Amino acid sequence: MTDATPPNGPTNPVSTVTPGAPDGEAKPEKKRKATLATWALVLGILGILFAFFPGTGGFAIFLAVVALVLGGIGLIRKQGRRVMTGAILGAVALVLGITFSSVYGGAAKVAPAPAALSKDISSPSPSTAPSDSATTPTAQASAPQPAAPTGTVAQLQALTAAQGYLASGMGFSQASLAAQLTSSAGNGFAQADAQWAVDNSGADWNAQALEAAQGYLTAGVGFSQASLTAQLTSSAGNQFTADQAAYAVGNAGADWNAQAAKAAKGYMDSGMGFSRQALIDQLTSTAGNQFTEAQAEYGADQVGLK
Repeated sequence: MTDATPPNGPTNPVSTVTPGAPDGEAKPEKKRKATLATWALVLGILGILFAFFPGTGGFAIFLAVVALVLGGIGLIRKQGRRVMTGAILGAVALVLGITFSSVYGGAAKVAPAPAALSKDISSPSPSTAPSDSATTPTAQASAPQPAAPTGTVAQLQALTAAQGYLASGMGFSQASLAAQLTSSAGNGFAQADAQWAVDNSGADWNAQALEAAQGYLTAGVGFSQASLTAQLTSSAGNQFTADQAAYAVGNAGADWNAQAAKAAKGYMDSGMGFSRQALIDQLTSTAGNQFTEAQAEYGADQVGLK
């Protein structure tokens, strides 16, 4: 009998090839830069978190506005759903920042309406006083006092809360004040009681619009005349009327070139990387800051892009 040859010869070890590494060369890991979507998401989330802490509402509003701007850029560049989510989070953070800043500011600075100061009316000089001055009615000796509004207990409580918000310096419109008073995250008053308080608050709505405008201008984000007007009148913003917003923008005393420089610096610090023309395009875009061409060029000059 002949010996049977084994059906299988000696097996050779199978060499392993690292996937994606051509000719044995290791493929280096590349550190990817954060996308606009990531920045918008992160800043939107941080803005929401900071909105809940007392004293950080202004910073939350700043983060929210930057998230909205980056989200807008990302949407223009069609970067997908994540950038849309970041923009939405930025909008939520903006609303919460304004709302909770008002709540904490009102809680810290709630004060009843100051009593009207009485004015002493000096008596006429003896040399000029008529002989029958003693018969002058006493009603002329004191200024008439405006009657305090009368209402139910709930209405008067709503009025106290409304006056606290108006004195906080945040700047409330009729619509945003009513919304704050009726909000479940605010005071939770009935709509009728809140509207009574708004109507009887004695507020100067133009002055309130001006306070809101000055708050935005000092936030360090950089607003143009157009973008500030849009923020003041937005249903997601302050909800002032067009006339009230125009009064505020016209009387804010803003240096729009300086505001463009602030906005330009914010973009440069974002880590996204801008050429001079790209930065000017963003600053003048209707989906961006809406500065004039001259203001945008000034801003680009101030950050060293010449």
